[in-house]
Amino acid sequence: MSQPLLRESRPNLPLLWEGLAASVGGLLWLVAYAASVELGRENGSARADASASWLAWSYFTAFAGATLALGASLVGLQVRRWRRKTSLAGLLLATIAVGSSLANTVLLTGLLGRPRFDPFHGGTGAMATCVSAVLLGVATWRERSIPRRASIALLAVGSLTVVLIFASTLSFGPVPAYFVDDLPFGLAGAAWIALGAMMRVHGWRG
Repeated sequence: MSQPLLRESRPNLPLLWEGLAASVGGLLWLVAYAASVELGRENGSARADASASWLAWSYFTAFAGATLALGASLVGLQVRRWRRKTSLAGLLLATIAVGSSLANTVLLTGLLGRPRFDPFHGGTGAMATCVSAVLLGVATWRERSIPRRASIALLAVGSLTVVLIFASTLSFGPVPAYFVDDLPFGLAGAAWIALGAMMRVHGWRG
């Protein structure tokens, strides 16, 4: 029997919690972007202190929560690959994303002083999430363990988010900076919601 037929004969396994985590993470990135724009309208800066207001705290909490949910989804997806082929780099990056977001979550609770958000942990978590998604997209494209459009979506979301993050640092004339600052995460959030739904519907070929 040919290899393609063997691949097609593998049963579809549901991606219930991984897909849900991806959609929740995407939704929280959308919430963070909306809060970021509102913060910019209020004080001209989307990078307010987390303890400055309820809105500022909500922005940073949503951002950290999004990275945590997306990182957890990627950990689950990478672990599913583990029994067939080692994916240490992708798994390590997804774990870093989870760890970085957990660190910021603890800081935002105020258990270690006033609520605060560490930009280093935030940036590390976001970048680790994107690169892990790219690596997973490449791997699943080769294996055909998920629909090709899902693999393409992982590649596109991971790589384009990084490109847009760097592009958002540029000036766009009359467009307010606070509208552009977190726009990459708003766009990526919408894509992750759709990708999470795709995971739950189509599953994973075991």
